[in-house]
Amino acid sequence: MVTGVAGLIGSHLARALLERGHEVVGVDDFSLGREANVEDIRAHPAFHFHRANVIDPRAMEQAAVGATTIIHLAALKIPRYDGYLKTLEVNAKGTEAVLECARREKARVVFASTDDVYGKNPDSSFGEESALVLGDSKVNRWAGAVSKIYGEHLCFAYAESHRVPVSIVRYSGIYGPTYQLSNLSGPQDIFIYAALTDQPMPIHGDGTQTRPFAHVTDAVEATLRVLEAPYAEGEVVNVGAADHLSIVNLAYLVWRLAGARSRPRLRFVSYTDFSRGYEDPRHRRVDTTKADCLLGHRPAMDLMRGMQLQVEWFRQRLDRIRQANVGFSLEDQG
Repeated sequence: MVTGVAGLIGSHLARALLERGHEVVGVDDFSLGREANVEDIRAHPAFHFHRANVIDPRAMEQAAVGATTIIHLAALKIPRYDGYLKTLEVNAKGTEAVLECARREKARVVFASTDDVYGKNPDSSFGEESALVLGDSKVNRWAGAVSKIYGEHLCFAYAESHRVPVSIVRYSGIYGPTYQLSNLSGPQDIFIYAALTDQPMPIHGDGTQTRPFAHVTDAVEATLRVLEAPYAEGEVVNVGAADHLSIVNLAYLVWRLAGARSRPRLRFVSYTDFSRGYEDPRHRRVDTTKADCLLGHRPAMDLMRGMQLQVEWFRQRLDRIRQANVGFSLEDQG
């Protein structure tokens, strides 16, 4: 069972599992994911879709019948604009509902966490044993990280108390083909859409903050290795890429790859324009050595090639992306 199956990682992972001969139950309520992301597998005889909210225990119980493994991807992200309480509720209650299903079905759980749990740790690179350093509890942007840390602890608590096998995957900067486009999208998708529609690219802060970027094909491959490796049980693994770039240089790169002939159009947005006391880590780089040593996984897609593929995917489907995201406006990305 894959929760959040209509999201970026969920849809690509479900497709890969079907290709490997697995039977897949997908769960999504389309609150963030897009139906278009899974339309090509809806008719697959080994794919069974449940439109359900992950915090609905009865719906989750019905979907999970017979599951041997539950990959829990459904979650809300950093509440930059609103949704402070909802982020905490969905991420905490949803994880508990999944773990209860696993307990009943005697299933294994792979829990999707995030590099945001490293928070304000001043280290230059974050390994799985690095301290998780969060900011002031009055700053709502940390709600996503807090809920993911709680989810990790809950997983290990269920492993201890109920013998539920668990593995934690901390994804970092995953991007790739998706029909999702919103204020929660990664900067590369916002920039690509802006460049292809000849609009200014909204950049939070001064744009010198750096982030890692890992293609979804690499994230899926690493996740499959977690699923297939018996020694990944009880482990936390960073899944990302060594490639990292400042946000403003990402904007320049996307503008060039999109073939724009004018100078890059950038719109710098103050953090205070969209959130109270927003704290944005200046640099984030994850150490993926453990994924290499434990799983034998090294990212295969370099940043330049990945961004070229992403721009072309958007270019070929621009009208469809607009249809799937009616109401989306770059003017609201502030």
